[in-house]
Amino acid sequence: MKLASVAALLLALSGMLPRSAAALPTEAYARPPQAQGVALSPSGQWFAAIVNREADSVVVVRPVDGSAPPRALVTSDNRESTLAWVHWASEQRLVISLRFPSTRWGADSVETRLIAIDRDGSDRRGLVDPIGPTSSVTGQVQDVVVDWLPQDGHHILVQRQVDLRDIWPGVFRLDIDSGRSELVQGRRAFVRRWLTDGAHRVRVGLRQEGTQVEVLLCDADGGHWRSAWSYELFSPQAVEPLGFGADPDRLYVRADHEGRAAVFEVDLRDPALPRRLLVAAPEGDVEGRLVVDPATGKALGLNAAPAGRAAEGYWDDAGKALARSIDEALPDRYNRLLQFSADGRHYLLHSSGNGIPGQFFLGDRTQGKLEALARQYPALPAQGLARKSRHTIVARDGLKLPLLLTLPAGVNPAASPLPVVVLPHGGPISEDTLDFDPLPAFLADRGYAVLQVNFRGSGGQGWEHRNAGLQRWGLEMQDDISDAVQWLLQRGTADPARVCIVGGSYGGYAALMGGATTPQLYRCIVSVAGVTDLVDMATRSAGYVNGSDVFGRMVGAAWGDRARLQETSPVNLAVRFRAPVLLVQGTLDRSVPASQATAMAEALKAAGKDYRLVMLEGGDHNLSHAPHRLQFYRELEAFLAQQLQPAPRPGEPANRP
Repeated sequence: MKLASVAALLLALSGMLPRSAAALPTEAYARPPQAQGVALSPSGQWFAAIVNREADSVVVVRPVDGSAPPRALVTSDNRESTLAWVHWASEQRLVISLRFPSTRWGADSVETRLIAIDRDGSDRRGLVDPIGPTSSVTGQVQDVVVDWLPQDGHHILVQRQVDLRDIWPGVFRLDIDSGRSELVQGRRAFVRRWLTDGAHRVRVGLRQEGTQVEVLLCDADGGHWRSAWSYELFSPQAVEPLGFGADPDRLYVRADHEGRAAVFEVDLRDPALPRRLLVAAPEGDVEGRLVVDPATGKALGLNAAPAGRAAEGYWDDAGKALARSIDEALPDRYNRLLQFSADGRHYLLHSSGNGIPGQFFLGDRTQGKLEALARQYPALPAQGLARKSRHTIVARDGLKLPLLLTLPAGVNPAASPLPVVVLPHGGPISEDTLDFDPLPAFLADRGYAVLQVNFRGSGGQGWEHRNAGLQRWGLEMQDDISDAVQWLLQRGTADPARVCIVGGSYGGYAALMGGATTPQLYRCIVSVAGVTDLVDMATRSAGYVNGSDVFGRMVGAAWGDRARLQETSPVNLAVRFRAPVLLVQGTLDRSVPASQATAMAEALKAAGKDYRLVMLEGGDHNLSHAPHRLQFYRELEAFLAQQLQPAPRPGEPANRP
């Protein structure tokens, strides 16, 4: 490893790159964020980061003042394993999560493990325990930390499988120096997640049996567990515990308020569990992670809010004041407070925005300073990239659909309609926002208008919008995308002969269904790790805990809904395709198996259709291996250029190839 090159990466903090008439290199967009998972040490004097290099990734540590060069601790090839996160358990010792693909009991799985290591690279130890005192078998999920015990520095609380009889985890007190652990909270049937209060006592358990969810609460003395809330999965009555502040009898939860997710404080001393509304947003669900000041133990608020309005996520006056000062220093950005130092003085911030790639900043509350720490996309201009605009249309059945439109710089669609890339998101319970995303920026840089729609079934828009997508894959969810394309055509922005649909995961499924159900709309189709056979996915879901129940509620049951699933599976509709298809798939994808892509390719071949299948050997669902991501971008760029003939950049001839 060349430490100088890593130092250059982490110290490339400023220096605007001017936007030129020439297209930026494909690599500038395609490479994974070069710094991610940044974590601040308890003193605020050191930071750790996962640095993505040419093909692998490495955890590095460095003083924040740059007084010493970065030190590499752990490296991953992003094929056999990936680095998930890094955290400082003390000023000297860090804990790192590794994830890797595997197979367990005949089903594809993602395994996780923990590593503890000193910041100087010494005393590296795998924190893996067998299940039970007489077993050599380890549990699948090893990296769920329930409590970091920040005043301890030698132990953490983790949840792990207790014995081989079932998969329900208990909570263990894990010694990160020796690797030894002791059980502090026994397993309870169907409880999948545990939470502690500010005094580090296990107080909350989240139980799920099938589609029935229950939140269990324990008294502060640990003597009595009771059921607090019970509801069906995807119900508006859902209550999501977020955590505690200084008061062990006040729990913060996310729950429904006027059809959207809001944040409440619940008094656990009152058997009626009254809720006091703290944060609500009429335009969308309130999202983000609970922010607690370690110096006072007070819960300040949530760290996600609309760009330039970070203070709206906080209910504590100190949190609001800090958020306002950050927004003043970094206006029109999504400013997310990630972490405080142990004394609450220093803080770590992630900031990005519409056309603004992400950066990490280090703040000092005492001196009122905010300094750049690391840029995530140093090869891209810090500002001046293509920006998204927000629009709303009405679907054919009256549902409002939020849209985002990104146009190439310097191109007037009123003068000449543009080639368009329709980009449905994955999930599907996720959402597209105005925040920076390298793929739409890349496509706009290459001369395409980019259309993104938060179709029904998307998250962030309220319960009604999300639940309108349940069991409607390939039906009304697909109609929403078609309606968005028609809107763009009617306003004259899109050239009707040059529209392509591109997506990954669920977005890949939507792209393929678009090619099958509305073949007249699309000149080409690109699917990255897209679902192609819903019956096969429903059958596979039975191999996972609660899998068939959740998949059945969201998409459909393998037998009860078989006819509908077959009719909305692209693999069964290959004969309907007119446009060329590009399929990209990783061989070690643990979300959508590679067989889904190969089956689609075989169906297209049998139907005599134009297609290309690109298999990424050792690739995962998220294109974590940088060469795989770059290969996808290059394949996409060449395919779109061939099919759509993108709009020329300012100064370029109109007849460029």
